Amino acid sequence: MKLAHREFWTNPMIAFITGVGVGMLAISIAGYRGMPSVICLLGGAAVYAIFEYLVHRFLLHQLPRIAPAMHRGHAEHHRHPTEMEHLFSPLRYDLILYLGYSLFNLAVFRDWRLASAVVAGSALFQLYYQWMHYSSHRPIKLITPWGRWMRKKHLLHHYLDEHAWYGVSHPVMDYLLGTSKPQPKNRGEQGKQPPAVR
Repeated sequence: MKLAHREFWTNPMIAFITGVGVGMLAISIAGYRGMPSVICLLGGAAVYAIFEYLVHRFLLHQLPRIAPAMHRGHAEHHRHPTEMEHLFSPLRYDLILYLGYSLFNLAVFRDWRLASAVVAGSALFQLYYQWMHYSSHRPIKLITPWGRWMRKKHLLHHYLDEHAWYGVSHPVMDYLLGTSKPQPKNRGEQGKQPPAVR
């Protein structure tokens, strides 16, 4: 277990997201504006929760021409789901994403305190997402029923139907958009067996 935690936290992309999340949270706390800051923090988390699903479903699975390099990387992850090399996206994607996202929020809010709260919410939610994804593919004993349930859903995406269960950290979008069950045309096509779920 300790090795798994070290393996996760020392990944360069995870270290970067942690730095962004903690740094932006510190900035937003230093410039705390009451309820607007809280709403922006929660709003940033909601933005990532929605985009997690949309990117996974559309960019990584259904529309490969929009981001071909990302699609190829994700296809490798599906071919080798337990290999560390394919569990995390390259750091350059997150560097570009957070630079653009921070500038966008600054332009929208015209207030560094609120913009930093939005970015902090997104980065901290992404950290939670990355942990759920990592722990779904590595031999880690998840102690909460929620964690075990979400791992099961993600492994069904990998081993039963890759056109369902796109949510890795939460199932809300799958339920809202009807991808919470195998698609009839794909049922049984993949034929791989998932690893034992603990």
